[in-house]
Amino acid sequence: MQLGQLGVAGGFGLLGATIIVNTAGLAPVAHIEFGPALFPTIVGWIMIALAALAAFDAVRSPAVEVGASEEEPPEPLDRHRIILFAVFGAAPLIYVALAPVLGFLLTMPIIVGGLAFVASGKLGRSILLGLGLTAFLHIVFYQVLRVTLPWGVLTNYAGVLTWR
Repeated sequence: MQLGQLGVAGGFGLLGATIIVNTAGLAPVAHIEFGPALFPTIVGWIMIALAALAAFDAVRSPAVEVGASEEEPPEPLDRHRIILFAVFGAAPLIYVALAPVLGFLLTMPIIVGGLAFVASGKLGRSILLGLGLTAFLHIVFYQVLRVTLPWGVLTNYAGVLTWR
């Protein structure tokens, strides 16, 4: 049994349960037929299911002592991994700071493209991923789920960029 992995799985499952409990009492919105708690509830249940799978994996796999395996030495903590950790941790804070000013459609390609570039180092693919994922998320959240997204500097063009 790997206790570290089991602890992370438990924390992830607890976070999923917290999301479900805290969003269950959201007041219904007039223009949404299914209620505002649907999407967070789905995310919470997926988190619980993934945590259960990780816990099962942690329980059934044998414990390995640090340095006991000669075949697979532990990977060193290099500069690139530290930068990846810092950038991925800062991404939500960057979104919160930039979205009210720039809007969702300009902030998300910057964040997603930047994260992809830092992780892969491929500029062209990172730009395409940022633009494509932003368009997909805008369609899903704004058009289908009718979640209000910030427009920022594009407020004057909001009617042109939607088809409702």
